Amino acid sequence: MATIATISSSPSVPSRTDAVLDYVTKRLISHGHTVTPIVLRDLPAEPLLRGQADDPAISAAASVLENADAVVVTTPVYKAAYSGLLKVFLDLLPQYALKGKTVLPLATGGTPAHVLVIDYALRPVLTSLGAGAIGQGWFVLSSHVQLYDGGGLLLDPVASVPLYQVTEAFLATVEGEQPVESTPVQIAAVEAIRARPEDPEAAPLLADLVVEYSTRYGRTNENTQLTEVPPSDFHVERGGAFVLLRYGGQTVAGGAIRRYDDETAEVKRMWTSHLHRRQGLGRRVLAELESAALDLGYRRLYLTTGPRQPEAAGLYLSVGFEPQFDTEADPESIGPLPFSKDLPVALKVAS
Repeated sequence: MATIATISSSPSVPSRTDAVLDYVTKRLISHGHTVTPIVLRDLPAEPLLRGQADDPAISAAASVLENADAVVVTTPVYKAAYSGLLKVFLDLLPQYALKGKTVLPLATGGTPAHVLVIDYALRPVLTSLGAGAIGQGWFVLSSHVQLYDGGGLLLDPVASVPLYQVTEAFLATVEGEQPVESTPVQIAAVEAIRARPEDPEAAPLLADLVVEYSTRYGRTNENTQLTEVPPSDFHVERGGAFVLLRYGGQTVAGGAIRRYDDETAEVKRMWTSHLHRRQGLGRRVLAELESAALDLGYRRLYLTTGPRQPEAAGLYLSVGFEPQFDTEADPESIGPLPFSKDLPVALKVAS
């Protein structure tokens, strides 16, 4: 596995730039890589501005870059340029400080007018420092980043999907693999399988859910780490089921049920790959789970979704789940949002 250095050049706290970087960092770690952060605002200001590269803190930061296999560089955009904090740090580095390294540049800013900052301002500097491969990078509009008090981040899908794609492409380069293409699925070719959470095919689902939950809710707890429910609850012998959708040899969506009471199954672990969202896969998973619930003798489905998962709530409403809460209230004031649905006596899932 690789050692990846991340550079945060935002001077402010809290920072949307840092929130985006935190999201990307979680994805890097989920692939098993070691991430070492460099936070430029924490470096001593006077040596940084005076160009004193031999200052111990600045020297240590430069050593982190030297020892890294790859680098993620993030910056807010001010006055149509990357941050001055990043500029003075890069100026202190040796001429080929990034020689041979794979680099992912990311930027945040308040207007689409700055979208070309990465290509026209930052990329030439990274090239001059010897970067071996510079990823496509991405510019995230500040309005697409919602921060919550106490931690937590909600990215608009307009930002989250391409950010996922450029991060996966960066990881593929670091790992010497081909990036997975984002192509529409052929629904007829999607295979539904009954699995167990311990199966290798379930690993992408579970790893991605940890990243999603810990990003949206910030604080680590049993829910964000998927430890609130024993995996054995999803085994058929305990009244559970674990469904995966497979397409082209890849797991693209999935979900699970477990026993809630004698008549009710609880839906958990609903997930669709970022590369295949808005293509009807979530509906297919729920249909498969309804079929599994009927096979196990249940007559009702129950679930809760978090207040920061509006797309999930929309999906459940669209397939007939009834909200068990005040839909006019602020979701943050409610907490977990409960839904329920009575199952039909007979249900067939289209093959």
